[in-house]
Amino acid sequence: MRVAAHGLTVATPDGWETRIERPEAIEEGAVALPRIHAATFPLPEERGDFGSGAVDLMAGGDVFVSLLEYEAREAESALFGKRGLPRTLDPERFKTNQLQRWIPGQAGLQEFLVEKGRPFCLYVVIGSFLNRVTLAQLAGELLATIIVESPTPPGIR
Repeated sequence: MRVAAHGLTVATPDGWETRIERPEAIEEGAVALPRIHAATFPLPEERGDFGSGAVDLMAGGDVFVSLLEYEAREAESALFGKRGLPRTLDPERFKTNQLQRWIPGQAGLQEFLVEKGRPFCLYVVIGSFLNRVTLAQLAGELLATIIVESPTPPGIR
């Protein structure tokens, strides 16, 4: 199934659930930016940007992917120095100490990047550190389908 919104497209592989949303801004005056959440299990309606409320539901063979967009001005910062969304993930990059909240058995990977001039944080959680080779490949299959469109210049719709 193909899911598209806000200049983001995902060709969701079989067995995945994907949502592209622009959640309400939490702080007054903040800009609400889009996010992709994808998982190999049903996504709950209420989820934090980094999967709180979802990763708690993961089994050992599950994967959760979050791709969060940041404000355009961040694209030039050192934090977002990596160019390009990865299409494959090295299983050895998954660590049990890279989780927003430690859950036994799980491991995570986080990187900040710029794709088509748009800054993002990629956050991936796998249900089993011991099965990271297979689960990293599964996450890569989803990442390979993501298309990011260039930002629309101001004043053009």
